[in-house]
Amino acid sequence: MKNQSIDKESLYRKQTVKSSPRRKTVRILVMVLCVTAALFYLLFTWNKYKTRYSSEAIILAQSLEAIFHPEDIAKLSGGSEDLQKPEYIMIKRSMMRLVQTTNSIEFAYLMGQKAGNIVFLADSEQPDSPDYSPPGQVYEEASKTLSDAFRIKNTVFEGPVKDRWGYWVSVLTPVVDPASGQIIAVLGFDFPAADWYHDLWHQMIPDMIIILFFMLFVAALLIAEIHYIELRSVSSKLAFDEALFRSVYNQAPIGIAIVNDKSFATQSEVGVDSVNPMFQKILGRTGRELVGIDWPDITHPDDLQADIDLFEQFKAGIIDGYNIVKRFLKPDGTYIWTLMTISHFMDEFRNSPMHLCLLMDITAEKEALAALSESERSKSILLTNFPGLAYRCSYDRFWTMRYISEGCRELTGYAPESLINNRDISYNDLIAPEYKDIIWKEWVYALDKNQQFKLDYEIITAGGERKWVYEIGKSVLNEKGEAQYLEGIIFDISENKETEKKLMYNSTHDRVTGLYNRTHFDELIIKDHKEHHMLKRALVGINMNEMLSLTLTYGYYYSEEFAIYIAQTLNRFVSETRILGRTYEHRFVYYIKGYENKYELLDFASKVADTLAPILAAERISAGIGVYEINPEEDLDLNRISRLVMIVSEKASELDDKEIGIRFYDEVIEEQIKREEAIKRELTNIANQKEGDLYLQYQPILDLKTNMICGFEALARLKTEELGPVPPAQFIPIAEKSRLIIPVGWEITRQAFSFLNRLRSLGYDEIYVTVNVSAIQLVKDDFTDKLFEMIFEMDVNPKNVGIEITESVFASDYSEINKVMDRLRYNGLSVAIDDFGTGYSSLSREHELSIDCVKIDKSFIDRIVNVSCG
Repeated sequence: MKNQSIDKESLYRKQTVKSSPRRKTVRILVMVLCVTAALFYLLFTWNKYKTRYSSEAIILAQSLEAIFHPEDIAKLSGGSEDLQKPEYIMIKRSMMRLVQTTNSIEFAYLMGQKAGNIVFLADSEQPDSPDYSPPGQVYEEASKTLSDAFRIKNTVFEGPVKDRWGYWVSVLTPVVDPASGQIIAVLGFDFPAADWYHDLWHQMIPDMIIILFFMLFVAALLIAEIHYIELRSVSSKLAFDEALFRSVYNQAPIGIAIVNDKSFATQSEVGVDSVNPMFQKILGRTGRELVGIDWPDITHPDDLQADIDLFEQFKAGIIDGYNIVKRFLKPDGTYIWTLMTISHFMDEFRNSPMHLCLLMDITAEKEALAALSESERSKSILLTNFPGLAYRCSYDRFWTMRYISEGCRELTGYAPESLINNRDISYNDLIAPEYKDIIWKEWVYALDKNQQFKLDYEIITAGGERKWVYEIGKSVLNEKGEAQYLEGIIFDISENKETEKKLMYNSTHDRVTGLYNRTHFDELIIKDHKEHHMLKRALVGINMNEMLSLTLTYGYYYSEEFAIYIAQTLNRFVSETRILGRTYEHRFVYYIKGYENKYELLDFASKVADTLAPILAAERISAGIGVYEINPEEDLDLNRISRLVMIVSEKASELDDKEIGIRFYDEVIEEQIKREEAIKRELTNIANQKEGDLYLQYQPILDLKTNMICGFEALARLKTEELGPVPPAQFIPIAEKSRLIIPVGWEITRQAFSFLNRLRSLGYDEIYVTVNVSAIQLVKDDFTDKLFEMIFEMDVNPKNVGIEITESVFASDYSEINKVMDRLRYNGLSVAIDDFGTGYSSLSREHELSIDCVKIDKSFIDRIVNVSCG
């Protein structure tokens, strides 16, 4: 019920506070509406009286018009000659008498039109009066209303208007000729505007008094309403204060108790519960239990004497109150830490033993303090053994240390205390000079962006040694949000930097020779293309594909040593404008910048070839040097450039006139590349089982004993509409390089088996057909399975099938090759080595292979014949 009362009072309080501005707005609106209504009423009354006065003036003017006869007015010409006319004299006198006898009329006049102007025909003034207007005088101040009066036949009211004689309210009555019905003149009467408005205001006085009393009545109502609201607000505040007291007392987060000497007061003594709910919760006892207990009985023995001493001083008036951290015993025997405040209950009860006790549970804070103490101890141990240093420094250019851990000694060689407050040396003095400004700028940026500072840099130790360190830090802000201190940690990363340096070196250099690798070459070319776009640049590639034979013959380490020797030899030609790199195991490339012309490149390539020639000749290795000039007008395509350098160097190695050929990339090479691309497209069509121009020619094999054909060798041929006949020496290497030789090889085998079936259908069951198989196809794991599957599907006798392989198989694992050959031979196929003598194998090595036949190349026989003849 108490909480509900508090909620209602709080709600009422909020409604009162919120409604106050709204009520003020309503009052203002009421006042505005009342004032507006009063003004509208006065305006209405004013217009009413004005209309009535205007109507009376018009009626008066219309009645006075009867005095003047239209026949007399029609005889006036509006000139000086009218002064002698009796009609004028009679009209003049009538007007003068009218003005003298009618107090409200100031002027009377008769107007006519002459020559397009409005002129006076007669007026009510004496001829000697300064206001007199003689007949024919033009009335220059004539208003539009006066002009309109000559057109309409109604009496009109005008005013106020101003002319030379003053401010007037006028009534204009047209004079109509009875005979013609035309307006011949306008009779006017002027009333002084001041008198006119004076009469109007005089009529308005009762209405204004009514409005005044009305406004006073409204104001009185509003004032009464304000006083009523204020009285109600005061009443609600009193109710709210009482509810607030009960709410605070019952819901306060601290314990509150009214104590009488050393006992807790009873409800009869103070009129309320002497112990609030939080006090009961802290001590773990109910209010009824506490009333029967003295507080010394539940105080921890270790804290009792200190509390009693302070309490006695409080009772004696020596102190006005006191705070004490003490422990209270709970019913279960445990204790709770509290912060207790003792003070007087009320000023008028200062001499009374009745006092106020405030209690706050600080057990959690005590436990946190103990945990913090343990944490500080652990942190101290951690920082002492930290593999680096932790610091707190001022935000200044000296990085003035306020705290620095013991790790400073091992990292910098200085004792920690020597850097505190820059006693012997500042941390800024330890930083390598080239990093000082960088560190300051990075800290400024990190603080501006409210980010963590991270940077690696070098310091100089006490022994003069340079060390790489990595720092991570953050600012400590003051009350204004400004950086007051910097805190962080600094690690020794010298070993990491050395490793990083090695990794960086390895990422840009060849592992064996130490030359730049392709990655670095690409970066250099891209950089120069951006920064030195129009500079003449070229790549000179040295292709030594046959270095692979050294590995097969002498082993891997020998070929590596040979590559190092070649790199050292080529390094002689390196300069600022010539950069050497190894882009592949058997390819070296010079990147040349700023050369004069093509002849300079040719001269350089020739010198390289002359230097390498005796070295390569000793190892029976040929090579090719390809030159590609980078066109600055073309988009930079590194993949294309690399491929073209490789192709042109391979083309150079194919030249027969020299052991080391030199070729420039030109239109001929470009056409060859296009031709190779066309061949590759045709081979791709064949591989994809599309229509192709691959066919076989069958070379007969003659048995010299019987002089009979005993078999055929299937020779692959290619002829296209675009290229015409393509020699096998052209399309077979392309097929092997693109690995299209595998599907093309199966197509060749299929056609050969079809031919074998035709022979069998013609009765030639004993004739066999041999098929050339590439080493690439032979070493495929599924080669034998697919071959036997095709033999089975095409119903071919395995004994009529022969497989021919070239000496390139010697680059493969003998044991694996022999497994394949043994399986083929076991199932009835014959195996032969083709073109023996064109490679670097020997008869002893041929003996290691499981084969049936060796086909010696004609060029080998020719050399034997030449040697024997010589």
